[in-house]
Amino acid sequence: MNCKKARVLMSAAVDSELNLKEEQDFLAHLSECKECHEEFGEAKRTKMIIKERIVQFKAPQSLVNSIMQLTTIPATEHEDTLLFE
Repeated sequence: MNCKKARVLMSAAVDSELNLKEEQDFLAHLSECKECHEEFGEAKRTKMIIKERIVQFKAPQSLVNSIMQLTTIPATEHEDTLLFE
């Protein structure tokens, strides 16, 4: 793996979203490349700082209900959009 490919995978690696082969190749590259190893460390630290400082709020139930209504397709519209009968 080269540095360009490692940088493309870095965000997914920070979030533990790589498949086994990608993770193995990525970690092998980090063991050989000091720059990518340091960049990955910084990315992990940044994610930790963000997680520690982020404030989460529970959405009001009225907002949740409004969004759910907007995302629900009425049965009559759904029947018109069927591709296969």
